[in-house]
Amino acid sequence: MTFEARLIFVLLFFALWTFLGFLPWSFAAVILRGRHVLLALPLALAAASLAGVLVPLLGARDETGFLLSIATAFAGGVLGTTAGVALAIRLSAPSTGSSPDDDDG
Repeated sequence: MTFEARLIFVLLFFALWTFLGFLPWSFAAVILRGRHVLLALPLALAAASLAGVLVPLLGARDETGFLLSIATAFAGGVLGTTAGVALAIRLSAPSTGSSPDDDDG
């Protein structure tokens, strides 16, 4: 197999893994009606790619490894989406602590 063919093969794997990371993000975007999901998109795609690439790196390089990488990429997308949405909600929440501008005394 030539270098170009191997490169295309690897790029198609990454395209599949990122698509599987995009699915949970799109479901979350519909459920949350677009609120707090923009930050979660790059996290979901990166987590799905990382989860997908870890399977062959850990040694599963046959058909079972391919199917396992699909499942782990989707699970990584779910985790990345959840983490991104939680982070966005936390960053946009108003602070409840006292500020120096409060005139309580």
